[in-house]
Amino acid sequence: MSPLAFAEDENDIEKIIVTGQKIDRTLQETPTSVAVITNKILEEQKLNDLYDALSVIPNVTGEVGVGGFTIRGIDSFNVSGGGNSFLTSVYVDGAPLPMREIQQGGFSTWDVSQVEVLRGPQSTLQGRNALAGAIVVNTYDPSYEYSAKGRVILGENGQQEFALAAGGSLVEDLLAFRFTAEDRNFDGVNTNTSRNNEHSDFSDSSLYRFKLLFEPIDDFSAILSYTKTETEMGVLWADAHPTLAKDHRKVSFNDPTWEFTDSDLFVLDLDYYLNDIWSVQAITTYSDMTYGYEWDGDASPEPQARLFDDRSDVTFTQELKVTFEYDNLKGIIGAYYSDLEVKDVAIGNRSITLAQLGVPKLLVAPPEFGGLGLANALAEQVLGLYAPVNPVLLDTYSNFNSQVTNNALFADVTYRINDKFDVFAGLRWDREKQSNENEQEYGIGNADLLPNPADYAFNPMLAQLIGGLNGQLLGMAAQASQQEPLTSETFSEFLPKLGASYHFNDTITTSFIYQQGYRSGGVGTNVARAETFVYQPEFTDNYELSFRSTWLDGTLVANANLFYLDWQDQQVNVQLSGNQYDRKTTNAGQSEVKGFELEFFYFPTNYLTLTAGFGRAKTEFKEFIVEIPGEATLDLAGQSFADAPEWTANLAATYRTEFGLYLSADANYQDSSLADTTYQTSSEMRALWGQDYIPKNDARTLINARIGYQWEHYDIQLSAKNLTDKVYDARGARSNNKTLGQPRQISLSFTASF
Repeated sequence: MSPLAFAEDENDIEKIIVTGQKIDRTLQETPTSVAVITNKILEEQKLNDLYDALSVIPNVTGEVGVGGFTIRGIDSFNVSGGGNSFLTSVYVDGAPLPMREIQQGGFSTWDVSQVEVLRGPQSTLQGRNALAGAIVVNTYDPSYEYSAKGRVILGENGQQEFALAAGGSLVEDLLAFRFTAEDRNFDGVNTNTSRNNEHSDFSDSSLYRFKLLFEPIDDFSAILSYTKTETEMGVLWADAHPTLAKDHRKVSFNDPTWEFTDSDLFVLDLDYYLNDIWSVQAITTYSDMTYGYEWDGDASPEPQARLFDDRSDVTFTQELKVTFEYDNLKGIIGAYYSDLEVKDVAIGNRSITLAQLGVPKLLVAPPEFGGLGLANALAEQVLGLYAPVNPVLLDTYSNFNSQVTNNALFADVTYRINDKFDVFAGLRWDREKQSNENEQEYGIGNADLLPNPADYAFNPMLAQLIGGLNGQLLGMAAQASQQEPLTSETFSEFLPKLGASYHFNDTITTSFIYQQGYRSGGVGTNVARAETFVYQPEFTDNYELSFRSTWLDGTLVANANLFYLDWQDQQVNVQLSGNQYDRKTTNAGQSEVKGFELEFFYFPTNYLTLTAGFGRAKTEFKEFIVEIPGEATLDLAGQSFADAPEWTANLAATYRTEFGLYLSADANYQDSSLADTTYQTSSEMRALWGQDYIPKNDARTLINARIGYQWEHYDIQLSAKNLTDKVYDARGARSNNKTLGQPRQISLSFTASF
């Protein structure tokens, strides 16, 4: 439970309600580790998007555009390299967001009532894509009272943000509406030396939302909402090289490189209170998101390669749940259905080195490993003849179609034995069907630059080698060019949860929870061999102790969670040869995650608020073998996950005066972490950065500060993010690029509320 949530009603924490476990509970009644950030905190600290909000929560990390976020050291999308299901879901008003929308900026927090981050497996209630946790975003619903608010933010580096929200009654006590709009623009801080020094990391986004409340009879409500979002953004990474300065913020690719999303989201929420004990809720959602990119396929100043992608994710979900609450027994029973259809067409050409294709390894690898077994000197001579075609320009076309259908039944109940003891249990039956089909075409665009064996007739052995290697390269492309028929696989599991709570008194409670996490299996295609494969689900056993307490007449909240997670049958991406496309997914990994969260909130006076959080999430692979054909096998047991800082902490203070002036500051710390799980497999990275190089994300402490004045209906605020202008690698260099954290950003905002 996050102390950040303490607070819109001063010292009455019981008014903060957690909705992410599908049955409303107060924060102190929720044994699961959950952080709730209210609208007051979002606006006061200028947490303008989902990633801003995540930055102030212990054991939660992430930066927009870097790839996603982590909960307790577990990446939201992948840890061990295999599989195609997520590890964390993000819901907005009950609707799941597609992966690309999460990665490309997440979701704006303008007119959001609260953000809930549930740490730890939520598979019993949330089902698929909740092994690491879940994030629940709730926006403001319509009301019959007229209200309006607007905000303007102007800042450095071309920051311009304009936002509006308004609503009220259309028909008294029957029909009400709420309209929300926001437009955000940011020029960027990185420059492109090949494109007239234009900014390569720009971002532009817009959001429009309309909600309609209909209450024709007592105890029944219907809310229909439509949300439209659009984003365009460049790339956040910059060129990296051992000779470049730490704060080098330049790129040099010549072709336009950017990504976009365009999303339409519909939600229908029906609620009916049958009586004081029973209620029914039905949530229907439909989303249609388009994602695409235009990309420099060689990331260089040369006009060699360009890539284009067009992807659509269409998702339909239906959930029906019945909630009941007797004196000593309360719970929820529900059913869930979802259907996801993905269509992804990519075309273009990309630059790929012979090393990435595995050619150097092929030349020297023993014949028993599929190689030619050449001596190093001869292999170097042969490679020298291929310099004109290195890198290879790989012409690509792919048409991927996928459908994932999910059916589930779930229940969660709590029974109060007496005033001291509660016991609770949950169970989910989850059935998932995956169907994939794929068409792929590959060709070598600069095949005319391949050496001609006839030119080396004076050396028959060399001519034979050249002819054979040419055949291998052309054969790789031909073999990978296949049309895979529709392949389907179905997985079903029972997912349990058990726990108990002990109430020392009205203000102190401890709980123990066991819950199983789940990530579905799937089907995939080995591109190099044109073969389909099936892999099985992976599971976690999560054990958690929680402590909830309030002190000093409710002005101090102190909470803690201690956890241990045992992860079995992890889906691992296995390389079968030196060809980087010769891969498949198998269940071959095992890991553990252990740690804690400590969170405090203190409200010593009516003018001062203090919050603090401290988290540890130690991730470790227990079994993880990476086989590199023709080279030594790597045992990664004992290594941590990528992008998984072991230690995180946050501290914040807000002071308000009687005459409207206020000061606010916060500091957030993240430990250093690996930037790549299997960095040892990259010979190119080692050649560039050195044999002992380990790609890491920097440890950093970021300080943000705000000063403002509030009067009547208005608020003006001057804010600084990264006040000390800390320079750090948000994503350490794994090849010739890296992502730097955002520099200091000064902005001025004006807000009016009526």
